[in-house]
Amino acid sequence: MILPLPATFNPELSSDRLEAVSQWLLDELYATEDDLSRPTDNGYTRGCTTFGRQRNRIISEALSARHAWLGLPNSNNDIVFSVAGVPCRFSNDDPSNPSKDAVLTANRYQLDFLEFATDSEPARFCFIIDRGHDGAAEPRVEFLGFTPSGVIACRWVSNAVRVLRVECQQTLPQPVDVAKPQVAPKRRDEGDAASEAVR
Repeated sequence: MILPLPATFNPELSSDRLEAVSQWLLDELYATEDDLSRPTDNGYTRGCTTFGRQRNRIISEALSARHAWLGLPNSNNDIVFSVAGVPCRFSNDDPSNPSKDAVLTANRYQLDFLEFATDSEPARFCFIIDRGHDGAAEPRVEFLGFTPSGVIACRWVSNAVRVLRVECQQTLPQPVDVAKPQVAPKRRDEGDAASEAVR
């Protein structure tokens, strides 16, 4: 079923703004995957670090004042940020079968929107970082808008594409010995001295 874009209900939820937030979330996800690749890392260490970095990135972007449309009503662990006044949350979850509170329940900072919404329009919004059914798919972000009764009313999907990363032992090139350079004052040859005398 094709759902309308969030901008259909609120033009402030434009694709460029949603793409910016999505890129921040994905940047932190990729950086965490790259950083936490030791044998002692697992889904838990990566998941906690990813969430913390994503949360801190949104806080940092909001406090930077570079984005007039980005607000921060709640910077606690149950973070709520706003896109042009619309309160939003984020979660690393499965958008087709969500299990996390950020997707399933309204935060107290989102309740005002729910009070004034009709049953057919979205009033609760969440960015969901989707890793696919088995968690191995290329990540993408879905921005979903839910009605007060929890039905998905609108959907936007990021267009982020990342180059495939091959995880294997790669051999590093061997070092090459380089001789120490010879440093000495520059000498003039006779031709240079003669040209200097002509000037």
